[in-house]
Amino acid sequence: MTRRFFIFLLIALSAAGFFICCFNSTAATAGNAPALTPAAIFDELARQSGNPAAFARMITDNPEAWYARWYILNEAKKSIDTTYFIVDKDVFGMSFLGLLLKKAKEGVKVRLMMDARGSKDLSHKMMGQDYLQELLEVPGVEVKVYNPLSDNFIKMFGNLRHVVSSNHDKIIIVDNDYVMTGGRNIEMNYFVDPADFSRAYIDSDVILKGAAAAHELQKAFDEEFNSHEVFKVKRDLFGNWKSRAQELEFARRAMEAYISGMGLLNGSAIDKDYEKYIKELAQYKNLQSYNGYKPFNGDHEYPFIMLDKHSMKGPRNDITPGIGAMIRSAKSEIIIQNPYIVLTDEAMSALREANARGVKINIHTNSPMSTDSTATQVFFSDEWAKIMKELPNLRLFVCPGPQPLHSKVFVFDREVAVIGSYNMDPLSEQINSEIVSVIKAKNFALRLALRIFEAEKKSIEYKIEVMKNGEIKVINGPVNHSDPEKLEKLRKLKKLGFLRPLI
Repeated sequence: MTRRFFIFLLIALSAAGFFICCFNSTAATAGNAPALTPAAIFDELARQSGNPAAFARMITDNPEAWYARWYILNEAKKSIDTTYFIVDKDVFGMSFLGLLLKKAKEGVKVRLMMDARGSKDLSHKMMGQDYLQELLEVPGVEVKVYNPLSDNFIKMFGNLRHVVSSNHDKIIIVDNDYVMTGGRNIEMNYFVDPADFSRAYIDSDVILKGAAAAHELQKAFDEEFNSHEVFKVKRDLFGNWKSRAQELEFARRAMEAYISGMGLLNGSAIDKDYEKYIKELAQYKNLQSYNGYKPFNGDHEYPFIMLDKHSMKGPRNDITPGIGAMIRSAKSEIIIQNPYIVLTDEAMSALREANARGVKINIHTNSPMSTDSTATQVFFSDEWAKIMKELPNLRLFVCPGPQPLHSKVFVFDREVAVIGSYNMDPLSEQINSEIVSVIKAKNFALRLALRIFEAEKKSIEYKIEVMKNGEIKVINGPVNHSDPEKLEKLRKLKKLGFLRPLI
């Protein structure tokens, strides 16, 4: 039985109220708890994967998230495979490329992929491929761009989803040992302390160590890297008109020195254009504690699985049915922290079933004042009260701003934790490529739940009252804390409701 078929079978059986004897489920008790549970679903999926286990740590602190990436990339001796939706041309993106270039020159095999839309400043031929081509000057390096617009210009007139379809994965695999995934891209907003930049993201990653973790994530990486939807970046016939190697190396050295507490380098002494990287770093006073950093210190091995999803251009989708099955089978509590709540029929159906059984549902998301996505807020601000009416057991919290929430995590029954790139919207469910790590451990899940509850203490709880005639009375909502101009903008944009399936 394949994993995908098994998940769909779980959904069908749990939705119909059947028991599956192979789990030795006891009879449903008070509250009509389902025979299946998220833990039982995890156990079966783990069994199919050989019951993998790995050392694992969640990382929510922004500077540490950068230190962890810098550490494992520096540790590479044999191979680095990495893919990101966004690699920016700021000091983080340039030093990231500089570190890949350094490791390639040391003989490390490097495979890099980025998304054409998310990383447009680097991936477009006429805008930034010089930096990527610089890596290709070193043997053993492959660079690919996912789903470039040039390959879909004609297709978009038949189906606009061909253009917006992206590789939304965030993956690093080093030496078949260290792996990292989660919500963060390679860009300043994800790694600086909010004390240094008020709009720094609130996000979550997971770092794992062990051959089993690398093996599972490697399959997800290879399927996308070797797909037909990628464009292989090639060296210019006569090389770059202007070499970018020195610039990338300077960005790397500047980053290494600064985060290690050694201060700022003098960029203008080499090239006046490099001073921009020094000016960037100088803003981040709380990014100087890397010296002596190690990502693992007394951490535990945990059972885990990876759930993968191709974009609409590929056949695999383990995530949507997997998370749907866990929502439907939750015994007592579902905690969701997600930046974009634009619920599809599938997601809403699963939540309704859980609510009908008395399962407590807790959602933490963005408000009009914190969001980085106006498009998703157009629909969320219009739909949140209706969602609460349909889900009486739901408690809904929103970030008040200015920090945007970008974390994509789920906690089921405080026993199964999910951390990855998957949003609660049509784009993730039906169009983009995504990846999540699922860990079954009560202490791990509890720590993740408590971190969400701490964030909710600084958030705003939306509340409604359903009147006897069925009408909704808003007790506390966007209008109570948001800028009227922003709300008016969202109201006007509701006319673009036909775009909801692409959001």
